[in-house]
Amino acid sequence: MGNRLMSTEDWKYIFSSVVGTSHTIIDVPCQDSSACEVFNAPDGSQVLVAVVADGAGSAKRAEIGSSLACSFFIEEMDALFESGGQVSDINHEFAKRWLTRLQNKVAVRAEEEGLTPRDFASTLLAAVVGSECAVFVQIGDGAIVIPDSDKPDNYCWVFWPQQGQYANQTNFATDSDAQDKIEYSLISQRINEVAICTDGLQSLALHYQSHQAHTPFFRPIFDWLRSAPEGYSEKLSASLSSFLNSKRVNDCTDDDKTLILATRRMKIAAPELLETSHAGQDQTTSV
Repeated sequence: MGNRLMSTEDWKYIFSSVVGTSHTIIDVPCQDSSACEVFNAPDGSQVLVAVVADGAGSAKRAEIGSSLACSFFIEEMDALFESGGQVSDINHEFAKRWLTRLQNKVAVRAEEEGLTPRDFASTLLAAVVGSECAVFVQIGDGAIVIPDSDKPDNYCWVFWPQQGQYANQTNFATDSDAQDKIEYSLISQRINEVAICTDGLQSLALHYQSHQAHTPFFRPIFDWLRSAPEGYSEKLSASLSSFLNSKRVNDCTDDDKTLILATRRMKIAAPELLETSHAGQDQTTSV
């Protein structure tokens, strides 16, 4: 049975950003941010908007920078659909113009605090998923993962994480050349599931040797989410936070961790609790 035939129009979604153990030790707040909302397109269909950002570890206002990036993206999408815009209106130039407006917003905030825009540096990963097409944008590391178009129970990445000259470097939305580095993709087909994570989960979400998304991490978590009620679930988001804070995950990464999960596929298998899933248990790769 195809992915489309097992879907509904209503999204189920959860998201969480949790502080990494390395930040807890030195009393640094979580520098990741995330947001996810469902809007209505002009034809009344649902549009999922999901965005995550990871503040640069060296930035003085990293947590503020990531929060600004997420909230401003949600605001712009709200304005777009409120004015009658459609997902297909979000082309590459639109994404670049939005990034310029974000940089201007950050510059004003930096001037008010006597700082520089670099003090608010963060990555940005976003998905805007309509009824028959989807737009994805990314600058920096982290990953956006969607089902394989031919095998919906397998998963693939949209963009491979951006890396700078050195292994621990990446690109940020505040960079002067960010417009040249922002990645954009319009997929003209129905996307029924999407996950977005920051780089704290890359070693679990991606299989580096094969250069693929790590399907065993995502398959049981999505299967678990499909039995959730429609819309946002605060209860299941709390369960997601517990999972991201679990010893199993913290043994793999000490960084801040953010994960958004959204599905409109129907549940067809027996329920499986997140706490007992084997997501990522056999993942042994690292960056």
